[in-house]
Amino acid sequence: MRLFFLICLILYTTKGSINPSVDQKSQRGEFHDEGKFIVDYEDSSANLTDYASRRSSDDDKMNLEDHKRHEEPPRSDEVDETEDSSDISEERERDSVDHQHLKSLTAIKPEKHQPVAGVINSAFNDRKTFSCPRTKLELLTGTSVGDISPEDITIIAAMGDALATGIGLWPNADIEFRGASFPIGGDSTIDGLITIPNILREFSPKIVGVSHGMGADLPDHQLNVAQTGATTKDLYKQAVELTRRVKKLTEVDYKNEWIMIIITIGTEELCTHCDGPSYDHIKKAIVHLQIEIPKALVVLLGPVHVSSFHEQKSNLLKNRCQCSRDQTEGFMYDISRKWTRVWKDIQKYVETGVTARSTFGMISYPMVTITSRYPNGLFIKDKPLLNRRGHNYATKWLWNRLIGGDLYNLSSATLSQDNYFCPSVGCPYFRTYANHRGCPIRTYEEAKNTDLIMRGGVVVKKGDHGRFEIVEEPQKKLEEAQKEEQKALLTRQNTRAQSELATTPSGIQLAPMSVGRHKSFLGTISESNPDV
Repeated sequence: MRLFFLICLILYTTKGSINPSVDQKSQRGEFHDEGKFIVDYEDSSANLTDYASRRSSDDDKMNLEDHKRHEEPPRSDEVDETEDSSDISEERERDSVDHQHLKSLTAIKPEKHQPVAGVINSAFNDRKTFSCPRTKLELLTGTSVGDISPEDITIIAAMGDALATGIGLWPNADIEFRGASFPIGGDSTIDGLITIPNILREFSPKIVGVSHGMGADLPDHQLNVAQTGATTKDLYKQAVELTRRVKKLTEVDYKNEWIMIIITIGTEELCTHCDGPSYDHIKKAIVHLQIEIPKALVVLLGPVHVSSFHEQKSNLLKNRCQCSRDQTEGFMYDISRKWTRVWKDIQKYVETGVTARSTFGMISYPMVTITSRYPNGLFIKDKPLLNRRGHNYATKWLWNRLIGGDLYNLSSATLSQDNYFCPSVGCPYFRTYANHRGCPIRTYEEAKNTDLIMRGGVVVKKGDHGRFEIVEEPQKKLEEAQKEEQKALLTRQNTRAQSELATTPSGIQLAPMSVGRHKSFLGTISESNPDV
């Protein structure tokens, strides 16, 4: 009997983990939403195409080969001796993850009522699990920065520094791998390379401007004008070059399409100068983009802030910058405040400045905030730049912030455990300042009306320049009273006109003419009796 139970125990522990058709050395596993343990494979690709297509999930364990090539050795308290050296999943067990940061973003059943802006009812990890609903089939989108859906983005562009050039992402080579950088890279698909353009392709396959391959001299139709080592003072020149390339596009009419411009700036500048950014140079670049590009959503990203999950205020970038290595933690905090202040001022200018308009918006994040239990494993060795795994994390962080907005609580988010969000059912757009207070959802039929009533009882009125303004309740009542007064005035005018017609001499008739531009009826005297 004991022998029987021993055999059953062995069969149970090995069930599902053995695939006779696969070399056991190449096996690794990952948990998916269905809770099923599946087998995935890793190859040692040697060429560009295979490398970009390689399945490198950010949910996997750090492997020894990557560790030797890119990362600094983790501290002794960061090493789990019980784990093998499969590929990267460095975080906690899925069942032990604290999802408190998703209180208002929790997946729910469609029939269950939830606050408008707080429903994330689906997510994805790869093309197989991608099932985000198509918004544009039923809703009118892309009329302003307040209702831009991922499906509205036709053109993608990048400005900034090494985070956009992808330098160091190719193993053992100090070259720019622009096709793999998280803001603009388009090599492979989300099954092999997670980048913002590759996610957007799942919503709209024909994305223009994506970067491919390696090197600094790429064709003009690839709208990546970032430069390794660039600072905020270089942004205006990049903006000029970008608009030149955009205007040369032949695949699409840039004047009628939405372009997303992701600017990554500050990581190298902070490490070189240990100071804040140049507000004037950033503003000059943004104003140029506002003038030259009709429909744009700019995503402005500051320096990276990589920290341990348990010490989130401590930026590990400090020890990788020569000018800050010997400084205190307070030194880095003061610099971060400078970047935050400038980012807020730039955001305010875009929203309220003299060049502000409804078809040009900005989403600004002073820091690219990434937390991890093994944060040193996200850097290229001896450099302040993110490695391939770091770019995966940056993609997930940025995408979920764009979709979830401020509700994506970074202090509790565990990037390796989170999925990629589908747009909220309550606000299926990129979360911008224009839909922060209210998020109007309009079908094509409802869009014919000028006034919209939202779920929360807030009325959103279409403005004179295509904007949507929240109309408070007192203002709504005032407008209704004015309409009633206009109706009464029109009734009195019609009554007076009819009484005047009744007293007109019989020999003279008033003949109505065509309606003028002010919708007023004109009349002429017709001589029905020539003898009069």
